[in-house]
This record gives sequence, structure tokens and C-alpha cells, in this order.
Amino acid sequence: MFFDRLFPGAVAIADPDGELYRRFDVERGGVLAMFGPASWSCGITAFRQGHRVGRKIGDAWTMPTIFAVRDHRIVWEHRGRHPGDHPDVARLADVVVGT
Repeated sequence: MFFDRLFPGAVAIADPDGELYRRFDVERGGVLAMFGPASWSCGITAFRQGHRVGRKIGDAWTMPTIFAVRDHRIVWEHRGRHPGDHPDVARLADVVVGT
């Protein structure tokens, strides 16, 4: 699992019903965000690296969003602009481990 490899001891929360997404005002992508040039470019890169589209879980239109929470407050966040907009994992690691 992603967090087991990169952040042992971290807790990841999936929200397939969208309750937390709504509470944190996580955006849903529009047509341009989902199918625009940036999304296509990231999709082609992912495909070339061997990644494929898997089983859909939850709302496929939800933009990728990650929050790092420590002591009941958000210490870092990434709100994706399109489906392929992933956070800088090294920066996330610095924030999670360094704070």
C-alpha cells in the first residue's frame, strides 16, 4: 500500500461516500479539468509507465486532494487541478516527517 511504503505509521482515509470531501470543499472536476490537455498528457504518461484504469470507486469526478493533519489541524494540503495533478511526494514526506 502507498502509505505503508512511504509513510509507515501514517493513517490514510478513503472516502468513497464523499462525506469528508464535501466537508473539506473538495472540488469536482468539470469537462476541461477531466478531459483537457493537461489531463490527457498525464494519462498518456501514466499509460506509458504501465498504469491502467482500474475499477471505479466513489465519485470519479472528484479532484485529487490530500491533506496532512497533525494535532487536529491541517499542516499541508494539495488540491489537484486535474486527475493527473498529483502532489510532490518528497515535499509531502518532509511535511509529514518534519513537523
